[in-house]
Amino acid sequence: MPPRSREPREQAESTTERRLPPPAQDSPEREDQQRIGEALLNDDGRIQDTPQAKTIAIEALARRMRTPTRELAVSAIGLNVGTDMVERLGDHRYVLVPFNEEYPSMGADVLHVDELDPAAEPRHASDRVVPMDRPEADTLVRQIAVSEVMGAWAYGSNNNVRALAIQEAAKEEFNIPRVLEWSMDSAMRKKVDIELGYSRNAYKDFLRAQWDMTQETLAQRGISELVGYRTLTWAEGDPRPEWAGQEVGSTFQALHRPLESWTADREVAAAWLETRGGPGVILAERIPAEDVLSVPLTGMGYLGQKEWVALASERPTMMDGVSLGREQERAAERSAASSVKVGGPALGGGAPTRTPDTEAQGTNPPWQPLEITGHQLDPTDLFDHQTVRTLEGDQHPGWWPKDDSGYAISKRDLDFLGIDPVQIKWLAGKEAPMGMTPELYDQFGTELLEALQRDGIPADQVDIRLKGTASGFFSGIHKELPREEAIPDHPEAVERMRAWFGDSGQRPVRRPHDSMWRLGLESVPSDFDLDINSTRMIRAAREHWAEEHPGRYSGDFMGGHGYLDKDAVKGAFPHLAGWTDTWENKLGREISVGAFESSGPVDATTFGRTLSGHFRSTDWIIHNSEQPWTERKKNQAQIWLAEYWNHAQDLIERGGLTPETAPTMLKLHSQADRMATFAYAGQDEELMEHVRNQKVQKAVFHAGRLGVDNAALPPHPEQFFSATDEEKKRYAVSMRPDKAPDAGKLADTAKAAPRPQSRLSPPGSGNTAHGTQMTARPQRRLAPPGSAGNKPSPSGNGRQNQRKDEGPAMER
Repeated sequence: MPPRSREPREQAESTTERRLPPPAQDSPEREDQQRIGEALLNDDGRIQDTPQAKTIAIEALARRMRTPTRELAVSAIGLNVGTDMVERLGDHRYVLVPFNEEYPSMGADVLHVDELDPAAEPRHASDRVVPMDRPEADTLVRQIAVSEVMGAWAYGSNNNVRALAIQEAAKEEFNIPRVLEWSMDSAMRKKVDIELGYSRNAYKDFLRAQWDMTQETLAQRGISELVGYRTLTWAEGDPRPEWAGQEVGSTFQALHRPLESWTADREVAAAWLETRGGPGVILAERIPAEDVLSVPLTGMGYLGQKEWVALASERPTMMDGVSLGREQERAAERSAASSVKVGGPALGGGAPTRTPDTEAQGTNPPWQPLEITGHQLDPTDLFDHQTVRTLEGDQHPGWWPKDDSGYAISKRDLDFLGIDPVQIKWLAGKEAPMGMTPELYDQFGTELLEALQRDGIPADQVDIRLKGTASGFFSGIHKELPREEAIPDHPEAVERMRAWFGDSGQRPVRRPHDSMWRLGLESVPSDFDLDINSTRMIRAAREHWAEEHPGRYSGDFMGGHGYLDKDAVKGAFPHLAGWTDTWENKLGREISVGAFESSGPVDATTFGRTLSGHFRSTDWIIHNSEQPWTERKKNQAQIWLAEYWNHAQDLIERGGLTPETAPTMLKLHSQADRMATFAYAGQDEELMEHVRNQKVQKAVFHAGRLGVDNAALPPHPEQFFSATDEEKKRYAVSMRPDKAPDAGKLADTAKAAPRPQSRLSPPGSGNTAHGTQMTARPQRRLAPPGSAGNKPSPSGNGRQNQRKDEGPAMER
């Protein structure tokens, strides 16, 4: 969609001069213009009320917009649109249950079919629900999304995050060179940027579709211009524009917001000024047709107040009325929306100024992260052994923290960041995320689930995941570690960066844990980014919001496309809020709680985004129905065993099993047997197979201690068991160099225990943890520690992201 053509400002001056000011008060032209405007707005009297006009506009916009339905729904996430409405679209197991049968675009519940109870709830009747795999569901979701986005403007043109994002999208889409900018603090600026990051294209499409339909309507009616009126008021003591003192009847040039509402009826503007209490003014303008974005039948604009929405332009403005105001008398009569103030106009012109940040004012707590020092690495522990070797310059194992450029953390990095190497070991084995000890992590998860339980959210109805650098060490692709040349205004940070890297070009692309804080570029250390996914939880929060915040803008319910409003969290989940405060104090870091329905964050890759927070097999899962918190010891043991087999196989294949390394491997062999008691608790067949494999592995390690050529040894027990009889004899000779050849003893081990059809198979075996066949002698083994979805799972189900053909346990 090409942007609306605009002349450069220096050429536009003559255009402005040619434009006529609005007609004088009480002139016949004003009466004619009001008649033309009202006929346009109510379609010559055929449209009688606002709901009728809004329904027509919503349906037309939903059809006209080109944005894919999922992306359009993401732009509307809030009280009435959640991730389930996006992610369950197309799933036959779910239905939409409209709130209002006459006006279905007002919103709908997303229910699993097992939740339907027509006898108790008439809305659940089969002829009143919309299966989400039907085309009608796609149509309804589009209409609900359009209604929600329009609702942001209806609530206020500058008093909520979505409306401010739409304002900026309008400036970009229609190439408006000069506008009245809006001042906002850094927190609000960040929220608007997040909104634009997710939905800029959808908002531009939303605006362009309205403009196109409006221009078609105006052309059909032969309308080249409209005369409109607008009220502006100021609180006592607020700054005012320089033209505010103009006499009634004078004309001047005023800066406008990218989008503004105008009414065709001056009496409506006067009544609004009276309601607001003043002090304020009434402005009048002659608005060219090309500047009219929408009317009630094509989009934004309140029919009840005879409104349309216009784009900013350099038009002559007339001072049409002035009120000294009765601020105290009228303040109590204001609506909830009109009382909301989010920043204010930047009346100095040019770039917007910023209101003082709360952080700068020192109201945020001075975060001091927990110090983790003095932990000794044990060379006989698998992860400790690999950590020590890696920090000494050895090749890093597959589980070692790396960013998407392939950069692997080094000792230099850990020294600068003040990170004890033991934390890398804990991270790898999922014993604890960055910034915690295993003991604290055990309390952290246990108390989190207890808090949710006390708030009415049982453990079987929640999926909890840890995101960010606490779980992956590096930030996501949306955050780069700056270079010195990018931070010239931060000389101290430049010096610290030089102390960190020197002249080395070997640097991470992404931000390591705590790096921005250590450099002094951020005032707070890395946080703990929690995603709590539970439809039951979101439903409870919605009920609380509806009861406690009926006047607030519904989009504020879930800012940043997943972060529940803090007041909603405190009110609906007081124990979770208390848990958060307690653990922030204990850990010295902020805990950011994102709440989503059970489908999890929206998969933005489905509409072309590279950045997406959707469920992945590599997520750090604290708890869900497939990986309960209570079984974390078992999961950690499985991770350890997977890496044990990987490490041993790698060592033998590269000829590294020697008299020097074999004693360490024999110690790890004993530790593996202890780990197996946790990993295979209650799984006798899997434990028997572990014992069988370990018998061969021990013989291999003893052979290495005696200096046997590694090429003559099986790199993995499965290679021995799958060998021919002749190959087994050769292996047996190599594995028992100090004894007479006995081909049968080890080979008979294969008959000692039946092999289950689906079990935990060590790396290099012919089967995955799911029991599916792999190619012989795999080139890559089980996923490294830290990739939860690929770690061995006795249940045969390591996948955590439920899709359309999977069970609805989380919702029921």
